[in-house]
Amino acid sequence: MIDDEEKTRFDKNMANDMSSVSHMFKLVALGDGAVGKTSCIKRYTEDSFSERYIATIGTTFALKTLDVELPSGSTVTARVVLWDLAGQPTYNELRRRYMAGASMAMIVYDVTRPQTFLDIGDWFTRFITVCPNAVVAVVANKIDREDRLVPSEAGNMVQQWLDVMHYETSAKTGENINLLFTDLVKRAIEKQQELGPIDQTMAGTPPHRPSKLGV
Repeated sequence: MIDDEEKTRFDKNMANDMSSVSHMFKLVALGDGAVGKTSCIKRYTEDSFSERYIATIGTTFALKTLDVELPSGSTVTARVVLWDLAGQPTYNELRRRYMAGASMAMIVYDVTRPQTFLDIGDWFTRFITVCPNAVVAVVANKIDREDRLVPSEAGNMVQQWLDVMHYETSAKTGENINLLFTDLVKRAIEKQQELGPIDQTMAGTPPHRPSKLGV
């Protein structure tokens, strides 16, 4: 778990290391416990996976720098700080604090546990209330499992209902993991261009602006 002093020191160091980076973003991973948030991040940032489940205590973070090709044909370098927020109800207030300033969120559910899918609406409302201009992807994880109970049609329905991006992934096999994060960054760059220049003095923490999605 990260304390406030460590977070502040990290943010300052990140802000000073911008020599080759044109865009910096903050992403938060949300969803019930044990849906695979940490596994998705580890697969993306470390290309690793562990069958052993260890509950996230409070918050942890990872870092990824990537080159993104834009629709114009140009390529930019983006840096993403990925915050992994514990899903247990006891961390509600802590999560709210760490959501602040996020440009992106992925809300993950486990396709073998229908309740985690039913909770997506609550997670979305909590996040978009704090970050109304952020880009959101709903993620159906563990599609490699044979005991799947939540069909792909349900994900398509929530995509239309919430007007979000939707991906089916397997952190175990890596299926669609890179696509998920790359598309999130591309959409965040587009959103940033729509909203105009932002202050990037803090790593991945753009200021809030009014939005039609405000709750």
